[in-house]
Amino acid sequence: MSNNFLVGSYYPVKSKVHFMSPISKILCTLIFIVTTFLCSDPRLMLLLSMVIVLVTEMARLPRRIYFKTFKSLRFVIVFIILIYYLLGTDLETVINMILRVINIVLYTSVLTLTTPPTEITYGLQKVLSPLRILGIRVKKLSLSLTFALRFIPMFLDEGNRILKTQASRGIDYYASGIKGKFLAVKSMLIPMYIQTVHKIDLMSESMQVRLYNINNKRTNFKKAKWGFFDTFLLLIHLGILGLIIARMVI
Repeated sequence: MSNNFLVGSYYPVKSKVHFMSPISKILCTLIFIVTTFLCSDPRLMLLLSMVIVLVTEMARLPRRIYFKTFKSLRFVIVFIILIYYLLGTDLETVINMILRVINIVLYTSVLTLTTPPTEITYGLQKVLSPLRILGIRVKKLSLSLTFALRFIPMFLDEGNRILKTQASRGIDYYASGIKGKFLAVKSMLIPMYIQTVHKIDLMSESMQVRLYNINNKRTNFKKAKWGFFDTFLLLIHLGILGLIIARMVI
């Protein structure tokens, strides 16, 4: 396996997490995101971080995923600090929000690193299928969410690349103060937007060449099987969510 990998891209190794049903992995991810937003206790936030470490180890993912994620999120963290600084928010709120963002991005990265895009789309369609009752086009929604999951890490990686390019031209994001960091982030938004639109156009053209039609009935090369480990991991996530809700009520 190559030493260079993009956080959020599929990382094919044999592990229990890789062999899980995409439905259970998506359910666990959704429960984790809800739990993270409900959590305000730093001790429970640490517990959620331990869950990420546990799942990452079981997925046999390289430990450098943490470093790569933190590195990708640097400008996002600075942006959050700037926003809260301008709003005059206390330090504890800022730290909690930063921990939430890091935990959610890390866990979402585990989902995309252990699940091929086609399986993510299939899992989202199954998880969101009850929304058909409300007249929502689940196929389009699941495809959009799949693209969003794929573009988030690419977006972060592109941001880091632009920051390095700016640094080579004299705009040193890392050495400048708060004002300099704000100007650096501001100056990179336009090139990031242009690059993102370009990649979206390339993906759209690729789908058109392959005669992709979202309304066609699709089959799956591999059937998703729900096993004991799926139930075990889902129960752990539900247990942590129940614990946090109980602390909020009591």
